[in-house]
Amino acid sequence: MKRVFILGALLVFMLGTTGSYAGTGRTAAQFLSLGGGTRAAGMGDTFTAVSGDVIAAFWNPGGLASISEMQMTVSYTNYAAMFGEASEGMYYGLTAFAMPVRDWGVLGTSLQLQDQGTMVITTDSPEPVGEADLGMNWAWALCYADEISDSLLAGVNAKIIHQKLWTESDTAYAADIGVQYAMSAVPLSIGAALQNLGTGIQMTDEYQAQPLPRNLRFGLALRLVDTPAHRFQIVSDYTSFVDKLSEAEEDKENPDFDAKKAGVGVYAFLPENSQRGLGAEYWYSNALGVRVGYKYVPDMPGKHITMGFSVRYSGYQIDYARVPGIDVPGGSDIDKVALLFRF
Repeated sequence: MKRVFILGALLVFMLGTTGSYAGTGRTAAQFLSLGGGTRAAGMGDTFTAVSGDVIAAFWNPGGLASISEMQMTVSYTNYAAMFGEASEGMYYGLTAFAMPVRDWGVLGTSLQLQDQGTMVITTDSPEPVGEADLGMNWAWALCYADEISDSLLAGVNAKIIHQKLWTESDTAYAADIGVQYAMSAVPLSIGAALQNLGTGIQMTDEYQAQPLPRNLRFGLALRLVDTPAHRFQIVSDYTSFVDKLSEAEEDKENPDFDAKKAGVGVYAFLPENSQRGLGAEYWYSNALGVRVGYKYVPDMPGKHITMGFSVRYSGYQIDYARVPGIDVPGGSDIDKVALLFRF
């Protein structure tokens, strides 16, 4: 009962500190949507219903509740391959740590870093006269998760988000809330998470702040094989962008605005306006893992297949994933690498 009270108090506090403004997809702090964890990337960014891994902090904090030992991960992605020459100096890194604390639940923390690289400065002529550092975006979170019952896990993140663009910057505050439920009749877990519920980012316009990229995630994880030598699961995610629940002033003034096509209001939950993913993962003897996934993102043409693998020895694990880039000159797919430590 004590743990349930603590979790409930955190939820009430975080919900009381969030804002209510919702935009139409022109959100700030887009680096929050870059995902978290190489294992999840290899499965098409489908991790809402997966538990027991520290990277659950980036998808569904409820999944942290089943962690039984200290875990720490460090991940790095170089975006030079994605954008070619236009991405010099751009990278995305993250780290997360979680540990069980007696019978109080699981405590953790996470940090996301996005270096935006440099921009060429020109004057009246097309010839460059110098470069400007666009700055680094970051988000730091404190995490708490616990078992509400034998089948129900719940967790929360409290986040500070800082966005910078050259000389302008601002800070926002947000919360993630997530639950997972393990069915008893079948080896199926169901997950749901609401992410980035918080204040907006205000850069240059003192009268209007851009909302954070709020996501409502639903996920399934079906464990088809679960033995000491072999483990195999199929996972899926469905993500709706709930920052689009209301129109912006620009939309109201546009006579050609199509709410259904733009995914505003109830249309934000339609399949064509939502991100969808399907993944599969196989582990042999808890030493070698392979995975593949499919990821669909609205209005982003190109390849959708992801893949990855893990090699684990004792308390050390190396994760690798190959994910699609975007269709730009000189661009290609992206390699993600992560280290995971268990203590």
